[in-house]
Amino acid sequence: MDYSILKYGCPMLTDIEDLEQAKTEGLPFVVSSKSDYIEIRDADNETVSIGYFDGRRFHWTKDKLQAEAW
Repeated sequence: MDYSILKYGCPMLTDIEDLEQAKTEGLPFVVSSKSDYIEIRDADNETVSIGYFDGRRFHWTKDKLQAEAW
């Protein structure tokens, strides 16, 4: 299954074969700011993981509400 990395709905990278690889490649797209987050979506355009910075460290979650709360 292919994955895509999106930041604020805009594609940053596409056609990544592995979810863990997508997470690793997505880290440079997140600036150390509470307002930055990225989404990883699968081939069906469903969000499978959200990465965000909470002011101290980076997190991965599947819960979009949790990421937006930060």
